Amino acid sequence: MKSRRLWWIALGLAITAVVAGPPLWRWWTAPPPGSCPVCHRHEHKESLVRFQAAGGKAMEVCCLSCALTYSRQTGKPIAILSVTDHETGKPLAPDAATLVVGSDVSPCIHTTAQVGPERETYRVRWDRCLPSVLAFASRAAAEAFRAEHGGSLRTVREMLEEKK
Repeated sequence: MKSRRLWWIALGLAITAVVAGPPLWRWWTAPPPGSCPVCHRHEHKESLVRFQAAGGKAMEVCCLSCALTYSRQTGKPIAILSVTDHETGKPLAPDAATLVVGSDVSPCIHTTAQVGPERETYRVRWDRCLPSVLAFASRAAAEAFRAEHGGSLRTVREMLEEKK
């Protein structure tokens, strides 16, 4: 009789784990509010990007590099819904934006060097949020920013085509 009761308890726990396990795991591993769901870094108002992956719902991420890396790593094509003007923090239609790619300004990365265990400095060679991609409402504003901080001018369409 006692073994039958233990069997039912074990079966009940197994069913509970199967049903409740995945939602609990998603809750436990979810990034905190205000964090990028892809890289789990703090989102910055001057570089937010909204995109939608094929078959998924719209997501807001910290930067366009993170969205493009997400697409590359998952193999899912993405559609960019909006980018954020670096100067004003206001959303822009992707086709209306001029991008500065690879400047020395990156809201996601505070330094391009890391300190190793023996206190030696290593230069960061890869990060999902590099190169920095900042959007501007006008080409003139993007050119002025590029003159001061370096980088190259691109469009969202060029970035998406290059990703393929």
